[in-house]
Amino acid sequence: MSIAVSPLILIRNSHLQFLGAVLILVLGLYLNSKYLDKIDFSEYGLIFKKETFIHLIIGIFIGAISVVLILLLGKEMDFLTVSKVNPDFRIKLSLLFALKMFLVGILEETFFRGYLFTNIYNGLKSRVVTNRQRFLIALLASSTFFGLAHINTNNANLISIVFLSINGMVWCIPFAITKNLGLSIGLHSAWNFAQTQIGFIMSGNKAKNSFFNVKNNAADLFTGGEYGPEAGILGLIGFAIMLILVLIYLKLIRKIT
Repeated sequence: MSIAVSPLILIRNSHLQFLGAVLILVLGLYLNSKYLDKIDFSEYGLIFKKETFIHLIIGIFIGAISVVLILLLGKEMDFLTVSKVNPDFRIKLSLLFALKMFLVGILEETFFRGYLFTNIYNGLKSRVVTNRQRFLIALLASSTFFGLAHINTNNANLISIVFLSINGMVWCIPFAITKNLGLSIGLHSAWNFAQTQIGFIMSGNKAKNSFFNVKNNAADLFTGGEYGPEAGILGLIGFAIMLILVLIYLKLIRKIT
């Protein structure tokens, strides 16, 4: 897979890079499902039907509202200072960034949840390991790999890796319940997009073309410091909000009892 993706570094446009990576990954998983794993391609969660679109829209809403809520909480607790609306905000740049984050969401959720979680879960099938144990091992392992994958991001540290591993679990649970990546992709894409557009630092990347300018007033433990909310208690609260809202949604549509 890495050999197939490596030529993409020659492409200067990051949107085309991510689009190429998504197409290569999806094609690779299709061939893998047919000739190696010998499972139905849909087991990776890439299901093209109306339900997926609905899950995606709900995931986008939940991801975005979670970021807004931690912004309001941080401001209320005086952890954050939020400026007035940025007069230089440009809608075109925002739309391009939304597309980029959507491609990132598809890429990372398809690999870490659709492929890695599924592969670990299926690989542990035996009479010795129960389904619950398989689920927990696959959840922890795939989410830990997700956290470690961000080790080279700007200002990453042990706390950010641990918290992002927890984040990975939150995004994995809806996939494990629905067998569909729609919710996970929506959550991931909107969480990243909303952080940057509101003015938070996102995974060590400072916001550009944001609605507001957000400044940290409290200790890094609360705000995440130069890594952003994902490395602080505000981020953990955001993850909890996402999980609670997802479970409420799945309860309403009777995916869980």
